[in-house]
Amino acid sequence: MDTVKEAGKKAVANSGQRLNSWKEIASFFEKDVRTVQRWEKNEGLPIHRKPHDKLSSVYAYESELEGWWNEGSHPVVASAGEALVRQRSCPALVVLPLRNLGDDQQQDYFSDGMTEELIAQIGRLDPETLGVIASSSAMKYKQTRKGIGQIANELAVDYVLEGSVRREGERVRISVALVRARDQTSLWNQIYERDLRDILKLQAEVAEAVAKEIALKVSGGERDLIARASRVDPYAYNAYLRGRYFWNRRTPDSLRKAIGCFEEAVEHDRNYARAHAGLADCFALLTAIHVGAMRPTEGMPRAISAAKRALEIDPMLAEAHTSLGQAQLWYEWNWRAAGASFRRALELNPAYAPARQWYSAYLQTIDRTEDSLRELRRALELDPLSLVMNTALQATLYLERRYRDVIDESQKTLELDPTFVLTYFNLGRSYTQMKMHRQAIVELKKALELSEQSPAMMMQLGYAYAKAGKKTEAEKMLARLRGLERKRYVPAFYSAAICTGLGDRKLALDWLRKAYEERCDYMVYLPKEPAADPLRGAPGFAELVPTPSA
Repeated sequence: MDTVKEAGKKAVANSGQRLNSWKEIASFFEKDVRTVQRWEKNEGLPIHRKPHDKLSSVYAYESELEGWWNEGSHPVVASAGEALVRQRSCPALVVLPLRNLGDDQQQDYFSDGMTEELIAQIGRLDPETLGVIASSSAMKYKQTRKGIGQIANELAVDYVLEGSVRREGERVRISVALVRARDQTSLWNQIYERDLRDILKLQAEVAEAVAKEIALKVSGGERDLIARASRVDPYAYNAYLRGRYFWNRRTPDSLRKAIGCFEEAVEHDRNYARAHAGLADCFALLTAIHVGAMRPTEGMPRAISAAKRALEIDPMLAEAHTSLGQAQLWYEWNWRAAGASFRRALELNPAYAPARQWYSAYLQTIDRTEDSLRELRRALELDPLSLVMNTALQATLYLERRYRDVIDESQKTLELDPTFVLTYFNLGRSYTQMKMHRQAIVELKKALELSEQSPAMMMQLGYAYAKAGKKTEAEKMLARLRGLERKRYVPAFYSAAICTGLGDRKLALDWLRKAYEERCDYMVYLPKEPAADPLRGAPGFAELVPTPSA
């Protein structure tokens, strides 16, 4: 409460001036940006906006902020996860990126991979008693100058695990320390040195030590897994970590590099279940509509085969159940099987944020909107700084036609990363549906530029041009897509979207039939997609919509 009182005094002292950015407003309250943005949305914080060609600029008057503050009680917790703290019924921990102390600084993939593996190990121990921040949020603090107290505050965690790793040949040395956030007391620290073949056992030992210090009730199944931690082929493990490094970049080129790494891991160890699951994830994502770099009929069977192979080796691997669930939903259009796979993944590892994200998507396709949003909120609790999770929320709100909420959430995400393409994509398609065509085109041009002329962004910009009455520009985008087809795979859905915007229902349905034959993943969203409204009464449209069976 002392911080709150000091903020109140500061407000009185400085009232009357204008604050011209979110950062200045946040500094006024001595909070972070995402906190004051939530106060505006949920608590009525008085913020003004000035429209420009791009996003509106924000400003606020100190006198109004002071009056708002003094009206009543307001949130005290200063963190990016402020709203999440109120939802959590258990303490939370973040594993900070392990520092690479090796001589080869190009092997950051190894320290990053070790961090991810530790997060996964600890996250599985007792998710009902300890929430563990997912790796994509934790990795935001790589090479940060922020102190433990500030990081803990931003992520709303109670414990921080920090440390370093050094690899020399086939030997690995890891130093870790567990810190209690509220008083920054070191609860435990330890140095481990092992042969690389014993790296899984080392990770399990660290996880068990953390559990002991926080007094977690580790289940019998997890104790068995710790006890049975097997040796791993060093070459396979090294290739697997490189694969995860490239996977996390999520571009078509990096996904293909990741596939090469995972295949190399499997060559060295055919029973490496996680490498098979990694292959499944890569092939599935390459076929996704927002990437569109591989035909679903080519990539998805390979994803299914890899996921099933992973489960043959390790039926308890949550990642593989999640990968299989994606293919069952978006390619096989088998809702019953997909739901079972996602639920099994969450039974095995409730802390696996991607499983909650995809289960949320599944729930939305069967019109269980509130359940879908609840799962997404849980995913964001685990991974609050993830750009992927934040844009998944935007996409969900878009399909529910909550365009103002999409814009609000997108502006918050741009505070995290002003170059993230999918944020501009969601902004653009929401503005289009709101008939704010000038703003839509501005945002989608930015998306096209940032994505280096991605066909998916061409599609959305072409559709926006069409809805704005700019027929010539829309047809140029359509022609560009057709030209690209001579060089690479371009999903038929892209052309269907632009033709729909142009009002050519017959041609749009022809392209949509091709998308159906391609097994385009986005077909399952047609019942909710606002852009598909002009086609709903057209003969043959209903036959192109996969039917959910929950």
